[in-house]
Amino acid sequence: MVISNKINLGFLVVGFVLVLSSLVSIFEMGRIRHSVGDMITVNVENINTSTQLLEVTDQHVFGLLNQIGISQDSILGLESVYNDVRFENYMETTRKSFTLAEEKALADSILFAYAAYMQVMNEAPAVWRDNGYSERRDWYTVRLKPTYTRLRGYIQKLVSYEQALLQKNTTYVQDGFYRSMMPGVIAVASGILLLFLLSYFIRLYLLLPLAQIRNGVKNTMMFKKKYQVKLPANDELYELNESITKLCEEHNKS
Repeated sequence: MVISNKINLGFLVVGFVLVLSSLVSIFEMGRIRHSVGDMITVNVENINTSTQLLEVTDQHVFGLLNQIGISQDSILGLESVYNDVRFENYMETTRKSFTLAEEKALADSILFAYAAYMQVMNEAPAVWRDNGYSERRDWYTVRLKPTYTRLRGYIQKLVSYEQALLQKNTTYVQDGFYRSMMPGVIAVASGILLLFLLSYFIRLYLLLPLAQIRNGVKNTMMFKKKYQVKLPANDELYELNESITKLCEEHNKS
């Protein structure tokens, strides 16, 4: 039973190492998926919302530009701008997901810039009512365009920042994937090493002694040679070898 116990113990060790490494890999992947996966989702949503902020702002300005060349007696149509609540809704939705100081600072800058932008935009009806094309163009260039450019710049900074966060989190997921694979790789390497050692143990303590016993019995049966195989004590092969020694001695005496 000694040899069989050692062999069973070796297989149990190999199995334990493989199972443990698999559990570690699964746990690590689950941790990364839950912690970083949600952040990536938020990053993508923030990028989409920030892009929508740009679209709303551009629509307002382009709509105003289209009306600069209208005759002086025409009425400026900005009801769609003043009644448009998409910008506020997008900002409210996005700010709830901000957790970093840089994100919150950019959001505050966007809100302040938007307030200044809308304040200048409110001057448009009076400018259109009392002035012609040249004055409207100058008002746009001097008053509205700088506030629009500032607002658009802050929004683009937010988009760039969220894209950088997305890249960082994506890289972290990739690195985490490789980290989670390392226990499996180590386990496979350890398993191969243990199997090699186990096979070496089986060959050294089981197969070689059996080969010696076989050759000893062959020499005794065919050439009447004395059976002289000696094995270490305290295992099943030793007991088997002792029994074979007695049988071979009886065979030679007959």
